[in-house]
Amino acid sequence: MIRKRWLALTVLLLSMLFVLGLATSCFAAESEGVPPFPDIYKIGWTAVNFFVLFAILYKFGYTPIVNMLEQRTNTIESSLKHAEDLRAEVEQMRKEAQTNLAEARREAQEIVARATKVAEEAKNDIIAKAQQDARAEKDKALAEIKAEKEQALTELRDTAATLAIMAAEKVLGRALTEEDHKGMVKEFVKEAGDLLC
Repeated sequence: MIRKRWLALTVLLLSMLFVLGLATSCFAAESEGVPPFPDIYKIGWTAVNFFVLFAILYKFGYTPIVNMLEQRTNTIESSLKHAEDLRAEVEQMRKEAQTNLAEARREAQEIVARATKVAEEAKNDIIAKAQQDARAEKDKALAEIKAEKEQALTELRDTAATLAIMAAEKVLGRALTEEDHKGMVKEFVKEAGDLLC
């Protein structure tokens, strides 16, 4: 790169030197007529002036421009490298975001599955407990009905026995003895129990 620059600069300088030499010869020819050969003295001074000017420009112009261009090149390269780093960082962040999103979806699905399982277990527990309570209530009601029935039967038997005794006393016209009572009650209860059951 630098070698190409120097080659182009050298060609440019030689071209300018040739043009300036010819221009000097033309000016000399207009003022003094056509010389047989270009004036070497003027060409030499022109060349010296040119090289002095070139040295001054090189010292105070070329080096700062080259430094500025190199600095600008470094800045652009740094910016490109920074942009590439940013692109790589953004790509890494995009991959991480996709990974996090996939992980979040998986966790959400697991949470939903666990919640569904817990809800199903709770539903089954509630149904089982309700069935158990219903059976217990049914058994309790049946027991109460049975007890009430037994009590009603007992009361009915007692009432019937009392009525039978009263009727027997009225029919016989005398009070019954304790043994008559027991025998009649047993007989009546036996017959009434067979009829009631």
